[in-house]
Amino acid sequence: MADVSVVSFDSRHCTLRVIDQPESWSLGDTLGNSMRSVGAIAGVNGGYFHPDFTPLGLMIANGQPQGQLTRSSLVSGMLRVRQGEPALVWNSESSSTSGASDLLQAGPRLVDRGQPVAGLNATKTAARTFLATDGKHRWLVGVVRNTTLGGLAKMLATPDLIAGMRVERALNLDGGRSTAFYARTSDGREISQPGWSTVRNYVAVVPR
Repeated sequence: MADVSVVSFDSRHCTLRVIDQPESWSLGDTLGNSMRSVGAIAGVNGGYFHPDFTPLGLMIANGQPQGQLTRSSLVSGMLRVRQGEPALVWNSESSSTSGASDLLQAGPRLVDRGQPVAGLNATKTAARTFLATDGKHRWLVGVVRNTTLGGLAKMLATPDLIAGMRVERALNLDGGRSTAFYARTSDGREISQPGWSTVRNYVAVVPR
């Protein structure tokens, strides 16, 4: 059975930020410290990175680009934030980074037009991290432990998985040992599930 940790938010009230974490060997509460530094209410691990700890694909954090735009079956989409409005963009649609304050290439795509993307692996089980949106203002940020890519895609495409929300698009982020989840409740209590390995970046949900 899959273990799910997820936060839902409205992009009219919150947005997404890419948080760079350039230290390849970090000690202490790196996840919590990164989230607290930007006043995040939730966050997860971000995109893939090379053995030398440089981003795999393009990353823009605080308006500063790192890495380079990549097109592959693995890195097949991106989170792009313009003027505070997040969007999931597929490689086949646009490679424009103009005006992006935050951007993170990742993949593979999980859900498109409300349907699970075909051809995803349905046998390899691992912890997974994802972003999902209804294409309007509703978003999901979360991790699922013990699932396949195909299984995660089918789960996210399930009607009314979250009451009143139909997932239009979903994108996989770096998972496995990198899987990490953070949330802060309205009374200030923190829920922190740090990953087992140091990651290059995080995706944070922050108030607008």
